[in-house]
Amino acid sequence: MINKNFVDKNLSNLIDCVKSASVGIMKIYRSDYFGQEEKSDGSPLTMADTISNEIIMDALKKISPDISVVSEENFSDENLKNLDETYWLVDPLDGTKEFINKTDEFTVNIALINNKKSIFGIVAAPVTGKIWHGSIFDNNEFDNNSVRKLRIVMSKSHKSENDRGFLEFLDSIHIKYEIIEKGSSLKLCSLADNEADVYPRFGPTSEWDIAAADAVLSSHGGSVIKIQDNKELDYAKMTSILNPYFIAVRNNSIKNDYLPLLGDFFKKLV
Repeated sequence: MINKNFVDKNLSNLIDCVKSASVGIMKIYRSDYFGQEEKSDGSPLTMADTISNEIIMDALKKISPDISVVSEENFSDENLKNLDETYWLVDPLDGTKEFINKTDEFTVNIALINNKKSIFGIVAAPVTGKIWHGSIFDNNEFDNNSVRKLRIVMSKSHKSENDRGFLEFLDSIHIKYEIIEKGSSLKLCSLADNEADVYPRFGPTSEWDIAAADAVLSSHGGSVIKIQDNKELDYAKMTSILNPYFIAVRNNSIKNDYLPLLGDFFKKLV
């Protein structure tokens, strides 16, 4: 049964798991050889992705042998047809481009999906050693104040025409903002840390890119909202591992103050 007791019982082992994966990643990061390859979708794969994946898969089998694991590095379309109600969703190295480019902004991500929602997530930043975790069972205190100037966190490696259009739209309706650039799931974690207010993503992402940090953000009062229907992001869609376009917000006050103003722009993207 997935409940608070399950999360509390396994949290220390999950922390050890992402720490071990981080150690494996950093050994490759500090070397001169990444063993870089190209996957079928054109995205990069390194030895660090593979090593981290092996460490996490082994650890999760010991932690919860009855819960299946879906990982970016062993995923196939067949997984979509056979997803359990509860499963681990893993991105062993989010931000492989950041890893290759030596920006330090890559992460290890493990989420627990239950009934199409990310109910627990743990994220580790190997370079800094920082770890975030959160679940629907947490009772964290958080800042629910709105802001007069939006801190918008955006991708370092994946800016799109839609992103530029979004900023132009904000200018047109006289919303003040500043831009913060980060890689990987650190963007969502920056919202949980109150370092940014919104994270718009109007380009392709996969469920494993978002799920762990989504749970972390939710445990701190934030949410990831689909622009197509203004509902929270869901998982295990059965038809595609890709997420729809979304905007993540730090708290409900920011969501209620700003999202209604963005509807005209969102309609252009749906």
